[in-house]
Amino acid sequence: MENRCISKSDILRNTLFHIQVRQCQYIDSFPEKVTTIIDTAVGKKRMKKYDVVKNRLYRIKTSFFKINSIKKKDFFEGLYKRIESKTK
Repeated sequence: MENRCISKSDILRNTLFHIQVRQCQYIDSFPEKVTTIIDTAVGKKRMKKYDVVKNRLYRIKTSFFKINSIKKKDFFEGLYKRIESKTK
């Protein structure tokens, strides 16, 4: 079994925590979609660069950003930094 720097459940937990900290609401499977994309960016020792996965994150079809009046850039960059800090 491959040793990873962070587990998928930890990524989901951090995504949900980030949503809570930002005081956002969601009604679809947004956290799970984000988790799946970021999980693919996780390697054995470190995560891929944000620019590598940014386009995939931006293509998620969701009403999350409209409901919460929040910018994708701000949300995803903050979340990625939070998760990346957990991998070090």
